[in-house]
Amino acid sequence: MRKNSLGLCLCGLAVALICGCQTAPIAPPPMAGVSLQDVCRQYNIQWQFDSITQVVFLEYKTHKAKALVGSPVVLIGQEKVILSAPLRRINSNIYVPDDFESKVIGPFGAVVSRLGFTGELSNLKVHTIVIDPGHGGKDPGAKGYSGVKEKNVVLDIGKRLKELLSEAGLKVIMTRDKDEFISLNERTEIASKAGADLFVSIHANSNPVRRTHGIEVYYVKTHDKRDLDEIQRQINERLFFRTLNAAPNRTVQAIVSDMMYENKIAESCRLAMRLVHNISSDIEIPNRGARHARYFVVRNTLMPAVLIETGFLTNRQEEKKLNSSEYREKLAESIARSILAYASTP
Repeated sequence: MRKNSLGLCLCGLAVALICGCQTAPIAPPPMAGVSLQDVCRQYNIQWQFDSITQVVFLEYKTHKAKALVGSPVVLIGQEKVILSAPLRRINSNIYVPDDFESKVIGPFGAVVSRLGFTGELSNLKVHTIVIDPGHGGKDPGAKGYSGVKEKNVVLDIGKRLKELLSEAGLKVIMTRDKDEFISLNERTEIASKAGADLFVSIHANSNPVRRTHGIEVYYVKTHDKRDLDEIQRQINERLFFRTLNAAPNRTVQAIVSDMMYENKIAESCRLAMRLVHNISSDIEIPNRGARHARYFVVRNTLMPAVLIETGFLTNRQEEKKLNSSEYREKLAESIARSILAYASTP
């Protein structure tokens, strides 16, 4: 076989491309190790296999390595690494030993997203997101039976969400990252100055009826003249156009703003429905629906915006869950997965 038959495996390509003779992976025999294709896909690493020399070439950003099928030796640059077992080729697939990730991928500095996201960032419709943990400082928000404060719960969820989305490659801006009071005006201005593609506000709910529990997500539904004429919205429009270094005349700016608002309504609804469905399914919490409302931060931001009520602190069981770091991590992961899924769709 000539060298030009090399299979270039970018994460997500089928194993068939390695040698062009297989349409589906075959389960490895016992003790075969880990599929090199799976490792590539997980860490977004490019690799090639030369079927003549039996050499595997790996590349991640500026890092390069090569290994020989049948040998436990891997060269990372000029450094020699010895694996616990040799690379193996079985049924046209290549397998590596279990310590391949720690000894080879580790030095590469590659990090896999805990969300399993391996999409191309350039294809996403969201690149910059503002996360808005509600309340803070002098404003504690809702309070539970045992004294759990909304401001603390949502800040923790927001920080976890930022870490997950940043890990997946998005630029994330927090309206607050500590226990401080940020006005509603300031929150929307932060998003406008950043030229963000998405605004997500995190809250915890309350209700006089103590048995009420579940997840709700809010968005703006109507193109209301009150919203268009609101002073804060006009301020945010000016900030946004200044961020873009664009200074269209008032007529053009008004047309563009209206178009943005129409898009905001449709996209906010789409994201809200995805969030409430996915979160309810992921963590088995009642789905109370995607609802429209005129909350200040969702109506005065120019980009698609949602407000997530993660649960009811006035419900004893839900307060206990929201006070659990493990549960808050599950919430953050579900929200992050939903956002990435939304961002990946046209």
